[in-house]
Formats: sequence, structure tokens, C-alpha cells
Amino acid sequence: MKRFFLLASSVLMLLSCGNNDEPSQHKVTFRIPQVSVNTEPMESPRKAPILTDDDGKQMTDLFLFDGSTYLLRQQNTDPEFGTITVMLTAGTHNLHFIATRSEGLDCTDGLLTCTSLKPTFGDHYTINVAGSSDEYVTMERITGQVVVTIEDEIPADAKSLRIQFGDFYTSIDPTTFNATRTGAYDTSVDISGKAGKSGQSFTINILVPNYGVEHTTSFTLTAKNTSGTIIGQATGTMPICSNTKTLLHGNLFTGTRSFISISTAWNADKDASF
Repeated sequence: MKRFFLLASSVLMLLSCGNNDEPSQHKVTFRIPQVSVNTEPMESPRKAPILTDDDGKQMTDLFLFDGSTYLLRQQNTDPEFGTITVMLTAGTHNLHFIATRSEGLDCTDGLLTCTSLKPTFGDHYTINVAGSSDEYVTMERITGQVVVTIEDEIPADAKSLRIQFGDFYTSIDPTTFNATRTGAYDTSVDISGKAGKSGQSFTINILVPNYGVEHTTSFTLTAKNTSGTIIGQATGTMPICSNTKTLLHGNLFTGTRSFISISTAWNADKDASF
């Protein structure tokens, strides 16, 4: 009988030691009071309301990744939107936050994808977890923009403007914010209601294959009238980059067209004429 009690006691001690080897977890709360908003030089700096973009439109989704592991998705229907509480094991974690109002969002194979790209912000956040804590995260813009401006007057019989880019990206690697190409950009907009107007602009949100690194792609602008005849066209190349506006502008219907891209300093605007 004594041997049995000794054996049982030894087993309990081993189990106790095994439990002590399990990594401890701690409650960590991340608060994202606002995203960083960089403005063009001529605009006055302003504080952005919680999780909104430059147009004052609220982000719809907030994602958190631990390395390449997808931890959670929080949506703006959550009353705590912008505050995330998670249990993390003790030690170092390389976390990645992404806030966006893009549409058709999905997280598959380690990539965050969408069907319609909208302004998107993010932050890489390294934390050494040793106990419970409150952390504050500040995000910066991941997306850039191409702003197409037709400087001359749109003719009375104009019907459509087709905008094409050689590269377009709608998937983000959360660990790097690098984007994956999904094909060319090709869309047509109705401009019949803008006849007689000049200085009309169209904005397209973009991603680049290497976050923060300038990428060059081609563009084609094609305007047609109500009969389907081409009445204006411009082609060329342009620089695009994250957190940067590429200002693509010129006369589409009259005069000569230039295809020279000029780099200037939202990060720094990229100015390209057509």
C-alpha cells in the first residue's frame, strides 16, 4: 500500500511540473484612437476622428495578425470598434494591424484580399508581453491614389471615359504590407453629365508590390462619344507608391499631350501629365 501512495504522489508531481511548463497568457488591450493623416502641403493639418480617412468616412473593418497568423476581425458595428483585447502568451510578438473600408474582404492563405479597394491603413507593432497592459497603436496609410484630372472642357457629345492601368493590386501581405498583383485595372465611367465642364477629377485607390517603394505602371485614358467614336485618348507611364498621390492631368480633347512623369513631395505627390 505504501508503494502505491508513493507512486501516486510521484505521478501528481510530474503532472504539476508539466502544467508549470505551459506558457503563461496575459490580457493585452490595444487602443487605436485615430489613424495618421498626411495632407498635401496646401492643406491645413487636422486631427482625424476615430478610424476615418481624409474624407471623414469611417473604416468598416479592423484586422489583427500575429506574424502571419490571422487573430481577429473587428467591424464598425461593434460598440468597442477601435479597441481590441486579446490574450497573448509571454514573449515577443510581431503584430500587424490593418484598418480599411474596402469591400468584399477575405483573409485566405495569409493574404488580405478585397473586391473593391478603398483607403487602407496599417501598423507593424512589436510587443514583449510580460503581463497585462494597455497599448496605443497609430496607423499610417498603406494605399496610395491616382487622381485623374481632365483639364480641358468635356465636349457636349462625350459619353464615357475608360481608365486603364497596366498593374492593379487588391491583396495585401499583412507581415510586409506588400501587395500581390491580380491583373490590370480597367473601368469606364459615364461623363455625359459633365459635358461643358473642365477640371473634372476621378480618384482610384492603389497598392504597390513593395510597400513604400515607387512602382511604375502604364496608363491609358480613352474618351468616347455617344456614337462610340474615340474623341480623346492619352497613354503613357506613371509612378505610383503607397501613401502617395499620383496626379495624372492634362488636356484630353484639345492641344498637345505630354507623357513626362515628374516626382514632387501626401508622402510626396507624383505629378504626371497626359
